[in-house]
Amino acid sequence: MITNLRIGQRTAREWLSSLPTLILLLITIFLASGEVIHSQLLKIGENTWEGYFQLRGAGILNEPTCNPDSDLDSELAGAIARKKQQMADDPLVGMFGTEVNEDALRQSLEASQKMCREKWATYNMVQEKVTPGVIAFRTLEGGVAQVVSTLGDYKRLLLCLLLLICAATATLTRHHIALRPARTRKDHLVSTLGQLAANFLLMTSACIYRSEEIKAMADGVQVNHFYLHQFWITGFALLTLASLWQLIKPPKDLEEGGGWGKALLTIPLYSYMCLSASIQFMSQGYLHGSSVYLGMMMEFSTMFLSLGLYIWVGMMLRQTRMVHLVFDVLRPWRMSPELMCFVVLAVTAIPTAYTGASGIFIIAAGATVYHELVRAGARKQLALAGAAMSGSMGVVLRPCLLVVIIAALNNAVTTDELFTSGVKVFGLTLLLFFIYSQFARTEPARIAPFSEAVPASLKRLFPLLPYVIVIGTVIVIFSDILDTELNENYAPIILPMLMLAVLIYEKFSRYFLHFCALALVVLLIHSSYDTWMLSKALESGNVPTGTSEKQLSNAITGLFWRNLILAASLLIHYLIKPTGVTSDLPTEEEGVGNTLESSLRFSTNETTGHIGALLMLMALTVSMGGLLERSGVMEALPETFANVWLAMTLLVVTMVIIGMIMDPFGAVILVNATIAQVAFDNGIAPLHFWMISLVAFELGYLSPPVALNHLLTRQVVGDDEVESAKVHNGSFYRRYEKYLLPIAVMLTALLLVSYVPLMSDSVHEYMFQKIEFAG
Repeated sequence: MITNLRIGQRTAREWLSSLPTLILLLITIFLASGEVIHSQLLKIGENTWEGYFQLRGAGILNEPTCNPDSDLDSELAGAIARKKQQMADDPLVGMFGTEVNEDALRQSLEASQKMCREKWATYNMVQEKVTPGVIAFRTLEGGVAQVVSTLGDYKRLLLCLLLLICAATATLTRHHIALRPARTRKDHLVSTLGQLAANFLLMTSACIYRSEEIKAMADGVQVNHFYLHQFWITGFALLTLASLWQLIKPPKDLEEGGGWGKALLTIPLYSYMCLSASIQFMSQGYLHGSSVYLGMMMEFSTMFLSLGLYIWVGMMLRQTRMVHLVFDVLRPWRMSPELMCFVVLAVTAIPTAYTGASGIFIIAAGATVYHELVRAGARKQLALAGAAMSGSMGVVLRPCLLVVIIAALNNAVTTDELFTSGVKVFGLTLLLFFIYSQFARTEPARIAPFSEAVPASLKRLFPLLPYVIVIGTVIVIFSDILDTELNENYAPIILPMLMLAVLIYEKFSRYFLHFCALALVVLLIHSSYDTWMLSKALESGNVPTGTSEKQLSNAITGLFWRNLILAASLLIHYLIKPTGVTSDLPTEEEGVGNTLESSLRFSTNETTGHIGALLMLMALTVSMGGLLERSGVMEALPETFANVWLAMTLLVVTMVIIGMIMDPFGAVILVNATIAQVAFDNGIAPLHFWMISLVAFELGYLSPPVALNHLLTRQVVGDDEVESAKVHNGSFYRRYEKYLLPIAVMLTALLLVSYVPLMSDSVHEYMFQKIEFAG
């Protein structure tokens, strides 16, 4: 295949796909952090040179043209003469009086002279205080501002290029998401024809859309971002050629046989969506509809670019040993499979939240979760259920990108409110999984004696301390130096830096740990001093402007515990040498590099395919959403229902169905545009509605016929392994446990979250508490 051609020491895919993707991702990080960097540069300039905001105008600020020492008497005489001349030329002057107000003219001239002298004073001060250092720093700071501002105008182009490059990679590597993989020649033929038709329709739509906008411009209509049409047309033409190449040159490892019915299941989901939407748009005479809605996707370019960064983070996480080390800590407890799965879901919720969405974590760590559960004695069906659910539990926790998108799309809820309610929903879902899994267990629940498990687990925590130090150093640098916290706003910037630091420690040099430790000691000393000063300010009542006493107290508490944990990690790592620590970590894994360069290369190679598969699915989901919006199906819902129970039931069913057929981000955009207002008008609180939506979507992603989380699990675990997990004897539940257990948990959670708050105001207030912001 063309993807296996080698140019120098790298494959053609790495030169033509992975390298451009890496550059685009790095540009995205720079753009996302550009405002922070520029803000910190301004602070550094002001702290280094007094009056920097004025000094930065050196060489740019023009010399004033006014005279600071003008003769006011002569200026006044001239002004009076000009005023009298104007009055003499005005035929209506008699209506307003003929007297010249000399005092008012003098005051005006004095004010002008004062302003002139201030301009000259500022100009002279800048010229006197400016130094080569100021000019050099001003050049750097201004250059950063200019680059960030310029590139910021091309975020849509960055997303367009990222989508098209990665989609081409996914096409050539057969990486698009489908209900089953193409294994036979019939599968490949049908799958490729479906992609060829979809890509050709997208190219046609893009060409028609461009011609329509040319007509609009000829009629005087202003068209924004017209230059993107060339990229869309070229990109879809390349995708069409890639599909044609796949049709002409099929892979050599395809099997014979197969059926045409099963072959239809190998057509990628995005192709089905594109074909369905295009046919409907054509029937409406709206031939360029798919491209119009792709353009709407570009309006959220920042969020979809952040999604690309989260996928990259997930792939870099797969290159590290951290997931294996966490499982290593749990191993001494010798838990029964169901209890082990419960603990795994609780632990994996955190990285799920930090990788942005359920699918990304499954791609990054789903295979590891599956194999570790099997290793712990879990049934393969249970292990598959755990791997699929491992990407679902944390989507309601901070700083999940999906929740950030919800808050960005409407003003009725905030991220703080959503995440606060999300913690409660997460706890409920986790409890339900524990209950259901215990009822379904096939052997007695077991756990090792605490006297044995606790010491062994504590010893296995020691290998994680270097990661705490490295990660802590990066977090403290961003927090204390760049004034940027690891939250939903800045996670796309900080997380890639975190993973790069971990890879440098693991794959490049263990001495990097000592460098981080030294930097961390200095930062902790400075942070401790700042904490002490803040405490003194709180005691004396000198609370900084714009901050309440409670906020300051919480900040001090957070800094204290952060510094204490990191300091303890440093002391324990360097002063205590544990004995008798054994590890069962794999020595070598397929697709995991041994060096920094190979790890980054492998992770970026995987990232390109996953970005292409997910973004194409999301792009066509937006088109499907547009189709539903234009079809009037959503408008068919009555604006008001007989009661809130009927409204809730219909909305819940609708959102579960949407979750079954659409990706999460496209589903949120569609629901916000169509269903949300119906819910609000029928007495369902916005915060309540969006928490229901998140749970309903996750239920949809775990439910057939699509079951996106299970498709991704199959993709990373392997089709052969999933086939080996099938149970041919036993009850209906045992045969389909991987579907039924997640559905039972999420369906029960959905029903409880939806209806119980309607029964009790106190429950509603507890679950969905509005957060009031002072002032």
